[in-house]
Amino acid sequence: MGNSAINGAQLKQNISRPTGASAESRSEEGFHVPFALIAALIIVLAAILRLGHISRYEIWLDEAYCFAVAKGSMSEIIQALRLDNGPPLYYMMLHFWMRMFRESPFALRSLSALFSIASVAVVLMWKTPWLSRRARITAGFIFAITPLALYYAQEARMYSPVMFFSLLSIVFLERGLRAGGIRDWCALSLSTALALYTSYIAIFLVPVGYFAALLAFHRERKTALLTRRVRCMLAAHAAAGVLFLPWLPIFINQPREVATQWIARMPGRPHPAVMPLQSLLVMTPGGARYPSYLRQLRWDIARYDATVDAIEDGLEDRAVVKILASVHPNLMLAVAVLFTLAALSLALNRPADNFPARALLVSWLLLPIAAPLVLSLRHPMYLVGRYEITALPAMAILAGIGISRFRPPWRAVALVAAGVLAFYSWGWALTFPGRGRQPERGALVAQTARRGDVILALLFEYAPIYYYMGAERDRSEFVTYPRDTIEHSAWIDYERWLKPANDYEVTRNELREEAHLTVAETAGRMTPGSRLIIVRPRRPIPQWGVAMEAPLIAAVEALVPDTLLLHPTHSRPDMGILVFEKALTAPSMSP
Repeated sequence: MGNSAINGAQLKQNISRPTGASAESRSEEGFHVPFALIAALIIVLAAILRLGHISRYEIWLDEAYCFAVAKGSMSEIIQALRLDNGPPLYYMMLHFWMRMFRESPFALRSLSALFSIASVAVVLMWKTPWLSRRARITAGFIFAITPLALYYAQEARMYSPVMFFSLLSIVFLERGLRAGGIRDWCALSLSTALALYTSYIAIFLVPVGYFAALLAFHRERKTALLTRRVRCMLAAHAAAGVLFLPWLPIFINQPREVATQWIARMPGRPHPAVMPLQSLLVMTPGGARYPSYLRQLRWDIARYDATVDAIEDGLEDRAVVKILASVHPNLMLAVAVLFTLAALSLALNRPADNFPARALLVSWLLLPIAAPLVLSLRHPMYLVGRYEITALPAMAILAGIGISRFRPPWRAVALVAAGVLAFYSWGWALTFPGRGRQPERGALVAQTARRGDVILALLFEYAPIYYYMGAERDRSEFVTYPRDTIEHSAWIDYERWLKPANDYEVTRNELREEAHLTVAETAGRMTPGSRLIIVRPRRPIPQWGVAMEAPLIAAVEALVPDTLLLHPTHSRPDMGILVFEKALTAPSMSP
C-alpha cells in the first residue's frame, strides 16, 4: 500500500516535470528577444502569406461545390450531405460566413485562412515542459511557411478547420495525460467532436493518446495514476462519440465508396509502398513534388523543363521564374530530404522522459498516413497531400524541436534552408496561371440565360458555372448529366456508367438510356421559345469524359430540328457552350 502510494506520487511528479525539462531549460539560455514579440511577428508572417494572393486563383470544382451546398438553409445542407461523403460543420460555418462577407473568392477562402493562422498561433502558445520556447518559435515559423499548409489556407474547403480542431484535440489530450485536469478532458471531448463534425479524417488521430499511454504503461509498470488518466481519456472520447451520435445515421448511409472512385483513376498515382515517404516529404517546407491534383502547388521535372524552354525562347522573362528555373528540382528534392532527416533525427534522439512525448508526436505524425493507407488496401482512398493535413502541426513541431537542438550557426543555416525550400515550392505556385476560363464561361451563361431557361451541365461543370453566374443563377433551372451528379456535383459514379477495367471507349447501355431520359425530361419541361444551354467540358477532356459526353450529344442532336433548334448567335463551341431553343410548334415531350 505504501509503495503504491509512493509510486503514484512519483509518477505524478515525473509526468508533470519530465526528466528532459532541465535540458530544455538550459537550451533557453541566450534567448534574449522577447518571446511574445517573435511569436507576434510569426503570426503576422503567417497572415501575410495566407491572405496575400488569396484571390489569385479561380474558384475550382470542390470550392464551388462547397459554395453551392453552403448557400442553402441548414436543412438543405443536411439533405445535400446525405448524398455526399462529408459532415456538416464546415458548410454551416461557411453559410453564416457568406451571410456576413458575401461570396467573393476572398470571402469564401478567408475562413480557411483564419483557421490556418489560428493553428500557427496554437503551436506558438502551446506551453508544455517538453517543448521549449525556442522549439515553439521554430515550429511556428516552419508551420507558417509550409506550402501545403498555405495551399489549404487558401482553399474554401474544410481542411484548414479540421487541422485546427485536430490540433486543439492533441493539445488538450497532452495536457490531460500530463496533468489530468477535468477542464482538459472536457475540452478534448469538445474539440474531438468539432473535428469529426468538420471532416471524418479526424478519426485517425483518436488512437494517438493510447499509443502514448501504452509506452508510459511499459515504463511505469501500470501505475494507478496513469490508469485513471487513460480511463478519463476513454470517457472523453466516449463523450465525443455521444456528441457525434446525431449525425451517425447520416454518416452510416452516405455513399463514401462511390465518392472515392475517382482516386483510383488518378494518373500518376505512386505505388502504395512509396506513398508514406511522399506524404512525409510533402509536409516539409520543400514539398518534394506535390501530386498533380493539387494543381498550381505542384512542381515537377516536366514543368521545370517547360519553364526553361520558355525562358530560352524569350517567352518568359519574370525574375522569380528565372530564379526558380536556375535550380534543378532534383537538387531541391535532395535538400528537402536531408533537411527532413536531420530535423527529425535530432528531434527523436532525446533523453527518455516519463511523459512519452516522442510516442505522442510520432503517432500523431504517422497515424493519419498509416490508417487510410491500410484502408486503401480494400478500396483505394488514400491521397498524398490530403489525409496528412491533420499531421502537419506534428511535422512542424518535430522539425522545430530538431532545429532548436542545432548549435547557433547551424540553427540559422537550417532556418534559412527552410525558407529557401518554402520559397522554391510556393514560388512555383505563383507562376501558375491565376485565371482559367470558368469565370468567363459563367459570365457568358449568365448573359445568355433568361428566366425559365434550362442549363444542362455535363460531368463536373455544374458547380463552377453555378458559382460564376452570380446573382443570375437564380433565374434559371439547372440539370446535370448524369442526373445524379447534381446531388453532389463533385463526383461521378464511374462504375455505374462506364464499363469496368477502364474501358472508357465502350459505354454501358444504361448510360445511353440516362442520356435519352435526361434530354427528354429536360425538353418536356421547357416551354416553346425557351432555351436549353448545354455546358460541356472544354477540350481536352479525359477519355472517360468523351465516352460519357457522346451519348448526351447524340440524344440532343436526335431532337434537332424537330424539337430543338441550334442558336448559333449565342452558342460558343470554343467555350463549351451550346444554346438551343425549343421549337415554337413542337409538341410537349415526356420521357
